[in-house]
Amino acid sequence: MSEPLRVGVVGLGIRGFHLANLATQCDEIELVALADVLAEMLDIARDKFPGVELYESGESMAREADIEAIIVSTGDRFHATNAGEALQNGKHVLIEKPMAQSFEQIIAIAQLQKQTGLTVGTFLEMRLNGIWQRAKALIEGGELGNVYAGSLVDYIGRDKGQFFARRRTRSKDMVVCLALQKGVHSLDLMNWFMGESPRRVSAIGGMFVFGGDQPADKRCSDCPDRETCPHAHTGLPWTLPSLGLKIESGEDYCVWSEACDVEDVTFINIEYSSGQVANYREVHFAPYYGLHFTLWGDKAQLDIEANHDTGEAWVQITERFTRNQRRERPTQDTGHGNADTDLLIDYARAICEGRNPTSDLRAGFESAAIPIGARKSLDTGKYVDLPMLDEV
Repeated sequence: MSEPLRVGVVGLGIRGFHLANLATQCDEIELVALADVLAEMLDIARDKFPGVELYESGESMAREADIEAIIVSTGDRFHATNAGEALQNGKHVLIEKPMAQSFEQIIAIAQLQKQTGLTVGTFLEMRLNGIWQRAKALIEGGELGNVYAGSLVDYIGRDKGQFFARRRTRSKDMVVCLALQKGVHSLDLMNWFMGESPRRVSAIGGMFVFGGDQPADKRCSDCPDRETCPHAHTGLPWTLPSLGLKIESGEDYCVWSEACDVEDVTFINIEYSSGQVANYREVHFAPYYGLHFTLWGDKAQLDIEANHDTGEAWVQITERFTRNQRRERPTQDTGHGNADTDLLIDYARAICEGRNPTSDLRAGFESAAIPIGARKSLDTGKYVDLPMLDEV
């Protein structure tokens, strides 16, 4: 076996610590360095990862650390900057989703990759989950025939948490739109299933339930109406049992706040370079949390259910002319499962083998381009042409 890939992780929130911990458990990876701008996060890193080099910024780690690749796990707004620092300093980069937040940023990352020849991957790990792998195999096996259309619903409504409306994700300044922050996982699957590049989008949506006239700093913890509010929330800390780690989230903001200005419903129509069409629907006050795909081919229809609340996970083929149906349950996992580890291993092996990782630059570029374009369409009421990776 070749030597393990020497990596550093920038961004030490609960997600960054999770990925750093997974990296220590992969034979293909050696965790060498960690970076964060917050001293308290570096103190935790010093305790949990003894012997690993610590840096006060992603830029200094990219410049100084003896590493081959960088995992970017900072906030969404910083992904493009950290990825650029890695590539400009000769490091491969694996970027947490979304890859970036603007057309200019995803184009800049693509151009740097082209100039350097380094490997860019994106944390769109659902491609490596069993249910989506099985769906892809059915498509590639020809059971649907030629796939011409797709529909996807993202149901987002688990319990009282409504985590997107009470966190920093409630603001366009932070996330651009929730289809970019949340929806890229699902949109990446749609692109993967279609097997073509998205070229144009249009979008409609609005704020129908969340947001309001409450102060931006109002929190559930000190609200006099918490006993009767349907979305009263305790603001539980983020936990990572594998490291015995607990980090206060501080994210129990009021869902009726004036600071909440991002749509809680977004519908996106997508046109692909081959003429295929699809639509994406994201609803943040659904009664449960999960996904439902439908893909139409000229031989059969494929439905995929992944309900995180009930645990339902199945794929179903309905033949076009006979209407015969076959349902399979390839996995009991409806979410990421062990796909984080699988993605890290695949990324390290891809670099070693000189190939693209399963979740590559194209996956990150095109899954981000759709909701970035949707933001522009929501703001202008017009169709928006997307940048094409092959033309960058």
